[in-house]
Amino acid sequence: MELLTLSLLLLLLGLQPPPGSSQFNVENNFRNMQVRLATSPTTASSLHAGRVEVSFDYGETWGTICATTWTKREGNVVCRQLGLGYASMAAQSTEFGDSREHPWGMVGTRCRGMESKLAQCFREPSYPTVCNASNRNISTVACVSKSPDLEIGLVDIEVSAYLANVPMTQLACAMEENCVSADAYVIRRTNPAGIRKLLRFSVKASNVGNADISPYVNYKDWEWHQCHMHFHSMKVFATFDVYNHNYKKIAQGHKASFCLMDTECNVGVTKKYYCGNTTQGITAGCADVYSHVLDCQWVDVTTVPVNQTYILRVALNPEYMLGEMSFENNGAECKLHYTGDATSTRVSHCRRMPLWH
Repeated sequence: MELLTLSLLLLLLGLQPPPGSSQFNVENNFRNMQVRLATSPTTASSLHAGRVEVSFDYGETWGTICATTWTKREGNVVCRQLGLGYASMAAQSTEFGDSREHPWGMVGTRCRGMESKLAQCFREPSYPTVCNASNRNISTVACVSKSPDLEIGLVDIEVSAYLANVPMTQLACAMEENCVSADAYVIRRTNPAGIRKLLRFSVKASNVGNADISPYVNYKDWEWHQCHMHFHSMKVFATFDVYNHNYKKIAQGHKASFCLMDTECNVGVTKKYYCGNTTQGITAGCADVYSHVLDCQWVDVTTVPVNQTYILRVALNPEYMLGEMSFENNGAECKLHYTGDATSTRVSHCRRMPLWH
């Protein structure tokens, strides 16, 4: 009886019971895992939002999921499995109860986002056997029937990329946003007109989903940037990283989503967002093109060794802050031939990649 109880406990935790402890087949039970959304008496009841609960004994008992690795990737899988569409929210929170009220039934899961069931995602032994989620957080999700979907443009990166030599006197606003390498801030003290080598390129973010993209924070929480004279509606909308062939990062950049807008639209689609202070977004069927002439639309490669080939990675929505149908088309990986000279440095062979967990 004690062995059976131990096995049930380990089964609920998603762990393999010790050999000989019982006849339970953990893998079979994991494949048969049931999923549901539940709410607490103090929260508004909803069929489309709540804490995520799992059962391994055909609904006899239910447990929550440790929130340590929970993102909208996992949320999309839950919503798909329940036939509720896509995740508009996938949070590590106590909004629908906490782990004291609703103990964890599974330590962790990690999804690519395209799985049809949560049971198809990775799990133990790839994860810690003890949940380290803070404040007794559990995994929660809200599902919607329609969702935006960002797709990165490949040709735009290749044809627009070039190396520019820019004096720091022209980078005052960009330096306020930490868009140059750390050594530039040291050099500026003694040589304020020092030259930075910037790999500049345009990035096209198309909304190929069936709902508009909107900033993830309310207008009242946007940050006014005095230097650029506009609001920042997101902290980071895109990231630009340069790696060597061992995938060691040697340079990085980022683009604050200072003004989500409809730069161009498909035939028959009307532009809706015009960079207004309260109306930022990307309409379904439209694209926001971040031109290479804009501040921070670059990677500072001043200190990168020359005459070598590198990997340039560009990612949209890298922190999964915006809900999307899929994160498979958010990333691009390109070949960067860097000579240190503007006439021969080039970017080529871009291919679309999923976001990297």
